[in-house]
Amino acid sequence: MKNISICEASIEDVESIVRVRRTAFTDEEVRGFTPQEHSIFYLCSRLKKAWENENRLKDGWEIYVANYSGSIVGFIVFKVENGVGYIDNTNVAKKQQGKGVGKALVSHVEEVARSRGIYVMQTDTTENAKGIPWHSYGFWTKMGYKDTGDRLPTKWDFKEIRFVKKLTF
Repeated sequence: MKNISICEASIEDVESIVRVRRTAFTDEEVRGFTPQEHSIFYLCSRLKKAWENENRLKDGWEIYVANYSGSIVGFIVFKVENGVGYIDNTNVAKKQQGKGVGKALVSHVEEVARSRGIYVMQTDTTENAKGIPWHSYGFWTKMGYKDTGDRLPTKWDFKEIRFVKKLTF
């Protein structure tokens, strides 16, 4: 998909961010992988309450959005902590998946990280109780992220799979 632009999100983008989150996957697809109703990205009121200023949430996470043809079609949540860049959420509207939006978002925050002198990125995905990883597992490996082998239990019925990538300058 050409003509994707990535920019910092603003509080005016909250409704679009929540729409993307709710249309990125179906309830059936996500069952057993994550309790989406617990996400701050599931309700506009929750996300607005978490917003601090500019493109930042109160806990330091930055949000960037992908625009295509005048609409927000994806977003990514990123922060730097202790010399490491972290990606928490990458969501793309279902109709735009597989068209390079997620790749553009990840590439953008990796460039932001490089500009801040960060050379290690981390992210995660989930694995359900049957040991089946969420479909983003393949995306992260294609983006050059390595599965650390960790399977961390959560308070829900799934495990967290950690990924790491060393950025080149």
